[in-house]
Amino acid sequence: MDDQRSLEAVKALIVKAVESRRELVAYSKLEAIEMDRYARDVERGALEELAKLLPNAPGGEQLYQVKTKLTWMEQQLAELDGRKDIQERSRALERDEITWRTFEDISWLLGVV
Repeated sequence: MDDQRSLEAVKALIVKAVESRRELVAYSKLEAIEMDRYARDVERGALEELAKLLPNAPGGEQLYQVKTKLTWMEQQLAELDGRKDIQERSRALERDEITWRTFEDISWLLGVV
């Protein structure tokens, strides 16, 4: 897959995830914490799929930046998993924050949001 088609596939994946996340608002019976949990699940799934779509050595600037964001996320999550001085609930909240931040950064980078 060439860089342009890879970029288009990446954008389509992120657009779909953003739309899925927005649809959660339609379920007004959900508590805010449930909506947030579902949104993080959507983001996590999209980021996992995104990592599979990226070529091993992207040549385009945007694909390179997306891959850099994903690498940063993986490093942050690995560091978090290695910490012993944090309770599991705090670890989960921090994991969600890292995921959300990465998803938002990539969405912005691709001009989706």
